[in-house]
Amino acid sequence: MKVLIAPACTALAMIIGWLVYEQSLQETQTAPKTIITQPIAVQVTRSTEKSLEKRINLVGNLEAGSQVEIRTKHSGYIKSMPFNVGDQIKAGDIILELDDSENQELVIKSKAALTVAKAQLKAQITAQELTQKEHERLSLLKKTGVSTVQQMEEAVANMAIAKAQTELEQARVEQAESGLEQSRLRLQENQILAPTNGFVAERLVDVGDLAKPDVALMKIVNLDTVRTIVHIIEKDYEDVKLGQKAVISVDTFPDRTFSGHVLRKAPVLDPQTRTAAVHIEIPNKDFSLKPGMHARVQIVFEQRHKAKVLPVASLTRRKDGPGSAVYIIDGNPPVTEIRNIEVGINDGELVEILSGINSGDLVITLGNRLVDEGQTVTPVEVPMDEVLQSPLPLPQKTNL
Repeated sequence: MKVLIAPACTALAMIIGWLVYEQSLQETQTAPKTIITQPIAVQVTRSTEKSLEKRINLVGNLEAGSQVEIRTKHSGYIKSMPFNVGDQIKAGDIILELDDSENQELVIKSKAALTVAKAQLKAQITAQELTQKEHERLSLLKKTGVSTVQQMEEAVANMAIAKAQTELEQARVEQAESGLEQSRLRLQENQILAPTNGFVAERLVDVGDLAKPDVALMKIVNLDTVRTIVHIIEKDYEDVKLGQKAVISVDTFPDRTFSGHVLRKAPVLDPQTRTAAVHIEIPNKDFSLKPGMHARVQIVFEQRHKAKVLPVASLTRRKDGPGSAVYIIDGNPPVTEIRNIEVGINDGELVEILSGINSGDLVITLGNRLVDEGQTVTPVEVPMDEVLQSPLPLPQKTNL
């Protein structure tokens, strides 16, 4: 009997322990949380009518409308330079003078040589007249039989020689006149005149330096117009036309824009970059724009004076193929619906809506990538102008 009691007690203790363990295990288990999905907040707006432009944004550096390097035809020491860097000049102004003492001496010598040549011509003309008279006298004597044939032949020969000598002296006079003119021109070339209106951009020499024909002396830039070269990609090549409007802005004048136009377009694309150079010309009447400034350029392709528009951020992809769509909000409670649309031009911020929505439709502009069709949402309507200025930050989709 004592032998049976011990195993029975052990078994009873094990059963009681197992029951206690099962009860404690059930008590420690936590009931599963219920997941409650709250409607996500989205920003919505209504389409409106605005002027719209299709354009591209490019960058470039401003260059002068024209730039001229000043050089001399002849070597010489610089006598004066009346203008300094930044000075405005007009075409015809004397901008540099070389030492002209040698050339003045050449002019004096040329004048003297011309005087001598004219005197010799005058003397020769007189000699020619004498031979003419001698010939006439012998001709009269021949009629009376006094002069001989030999005398007549000598008279004719003397007349021919005198005429040739006169022509020679005349040529020497013309040569002396030419020499004088060249000396005067050489003297004038010591004065360098501005070939165009503009500003002195650089002075590369100073008074006393030796000027040489192969050395640039100064640079003049014309700022009545400035230019910039931008590069367009292959996709936009056919859209760019000569004369198209361009809007230019620079960091120096953040609140101003400048109008220009497409002056010319490269006929080929660079095979390395697949881009083509486009030259933009910009009027610069007040000389505000300076060469070297960094320019941001917008070339306008198309314009719409009244277009139904939405923010570009509101666009999403169609579910049934290529093209654009938007999410609109309708019903109570508000539920999303995807709507296929046809779009026109866009300027990077706004897109033209050709068909697919009505003017009163609420369109999701922020949060459209967090929702699906048929989803209940909390719309926050924001006017179009405020949407473009500062989009409302929205929470991400969360599960509670």
